[in-house]
Amino acid sequence: MKILIIMAMEAEAMPIIEELGLKKLPINEKLHSCFPRYRGEFEGKEIIISLNGKSKEYGVDRIGTEYAALNTQSAIIEFFPDLIINAGTCGAFSQDAEIADIITTDRPAVYHDHRVPIEGFDEFAKGRYPTIHRPEYFTGIDFKLGVVTTGSSLDMPKIDEQLIREGSGMAKEMECASVAAAAQLHGIDFFPIKSVTDIIDVELDNVDQFLANLSKASEKLGKTLIQVLKNIKG
Repeated sequence: MKILIIMAMEAEAMPIIEELGLKKLPINEKLHSCFPRYRGEFEGKEIIISLNGKSKEYGVDRIGTEYAALNTQSAIIEFFPDLIINAGTCGAFSQDAEIADIITTDRPAVYHDHRVPIEGFDEFAKGRYPTIHRPEYFTGIDFKLGVVTTGSSLDMPKIDEQLIREGSGMAKEMECASVAAAAQLHGIDFFPIKSVTDIIDVELDNVDQFLANLSKASEKLGKTLIQVLKNIKG
């Protein structure tokens, strides 16, 4: 079984890459790939972790929807996996989760900031890209099930909060729906694993929360992802 894991941030990914003993792959010149990729064997499965990479212009991780989609599409063409996982961090409402809680979903992934108030285009913009949920993958893991909703900004204006609440969103993040869309195009099973870095409805700056809690959430994310990989049978 070949599993592709899409991750945006190097800080989230490197501890997992090291724990799994994955080796960095050379750049695929044919695809002109600019996405760092690591591959190896784990528990009888082939594992590929593909990162969004860093911006040459700004020196930061290429977070967000555009590079998540490009990364996923490129990796599918190169490896054509059996399963895709998007692992990363997220925000959540205080009534739903606490810092470092793990969230996955049994419902479609959606966008909360694609607002196109034209008949037909409004539903297209929201997305509703399919995900799978296999409870056996999460055996021995404390996790929450809820809607994962994607946008292009870390902050949350009132209109985004309104749309997230209307859609029963639990995990607010910046990649999942784009990865899910690419997976759907190619008919590949997909699900996300998210760890909470910030509580989005409290009187604390969510950027400060994100920076303060990134290490803790990433550690929990890594442990969870490795357990999920152990639970998946070929």
